[in-house]
Amino acid sequence: MIDLDLIGNKIMELIEEGDNQKLKEYFSTLEIPEKAYLIQHLSDNEKLLIFSLLDIDDKAELIPELDDYSLEVIIKALDSAALSRIANSLDIDEAVDLVAVVREERRDEVVEKVKNPDQVRALLKYEPETAAGIMTLKFMSVNEKDNAARVQERLRKVKEEEEYKYIYVLDGMGRLKGYVTPWKILTSNPDQRIGEIAEPINSAVADMDQEEAANIAIDYDLLQVPVVDNFRRLLGIITIDDLIDVVEEEATEDIQRLGGLKVTETAFYPFQRSFRSRIPWLYVKLFSALVAAMVVGYFEDVIQVFIGAAIFMPVVAAMGGSSGTQTLAIIVRSLALGEVRYSDVRRLLWKEIAVGFLTGLSVGIGSSLIAYFWKGNPIFGLVVGLAIVINHIFASFFGVLIPMILEKVGIDPAHASSIFLTTITDVVGFLALLGLTKIIMT
Repeated sequence: MIDLDLIGNKIMELIEEGDNQKLKEYFSTLEIPEKAYLIQHLSDNEKLLIFSLLDIDDKAELIPELDDYSLEVIIKALDSAALSRIANSLDIDEAVDLVAVVREERRDEVVEKVKNPDQVRALLKYEPETAAGIMTLKFMSVNEKDNAARVQERLRKVKEEEEYKYIYVLDGMGRLKGYVTPWKILTSNPDQRIGEIAEPINSAVADMDQEEAANIAIDYDLLQVPVVDNFRRLLGIITIDDLIDVVEEEATEDIQRLGGLKVTETAFYPFQRSFRSRIPWLYVKLFSALVAAMVVGYFEDVIQVFIGAAIFMPVVAAMGGSSGTQTLAIIVRSLALGEVRYSDVRRLLWKEIAVGFLTGLSVGIGSSLIAYFWKGNPIFGLVVGLAIVINHIFASFFGVLIPMILEKVGIDPAHASSIFLTTITDVVGFLALLGLTKIIMT
């Protein structure tokens, strides 16, 4: 195992010594993931210092692996000519990703200096998080009427670094008909037409969300996903490394949005940016907490007379919130993977209500006994147990319904579901506990 802390300390020592030559030599001995990791942990000035020492090829190799914030810092410091030189050392899809991060007022100047400006402009017109926005133009395609001998000859001329997982078969109009593997072509009869040995393949439409495109690869075990226009003409392909990046990126976004973060935030973001990212949804949470507080205020007379109700309020609310979050996590994930459809709502609701009832009953029995022995009141113990059962049922019900509704209206379910759910479980939990307590007191 590589000791990254030890390497980081060595890097810091060389920076403090001011020996840039030694710093460059030592940094060049590291692997790309290690370089990216270390740069992420450095200050802005230290990031720029190390990056400035690298050769153009090393810069191009490192750029695609950097975290968003480090990339932003470095791009902001580079002039247009330097950015263009780096872009020219990247594959076309990576070059487009780099240019897309550049501020709009500088973007045209950078594009003018790249070696394939028309291709870069063509790809820049697509939204970054769509299938076309992450595709590459580096692929091999053949006509369905070509014979195997002709394609075999093309394969013999392929450079070693150009490794093609699939060869795409098109008709005379450029429409995708299927694919063949290089192995299948090399082992086929030379006179056989490619269209006869091609296999069908699922594709992504240009404006499809990148997460849906990644799900196509997952569902159909593809190493690449072809991207087509509305007429099924092949535009490009999404490679396996980009598909993996999409899965990681989307999973990270979902987790952070469940925590109320607006953007993908890394651990080393500047505190000002972290503050701006987090504060909006905290205000939403504050409003929802005030709603729950109003419910408690309505039962102020109950709390004054029977303090036991106040003691068990957080227990009832917390258990409902935990139960609902379990349901929420499953539904949000299933929606993201395309496993759940709106036609499944009724079935899911009944299933989760049953689960909520059973989990609420199991937890409620234990809580009821604790409340009874603590307060010496068997009726109050029953109230606590019933309140937990009720809250679990509502939590499971809304754990299904909230993300489904949010997606239906075009809001990312991962973004706001947890805030709405915790508000409901707090309100229902307090209403159930305090309302039932008020009933037994009268």
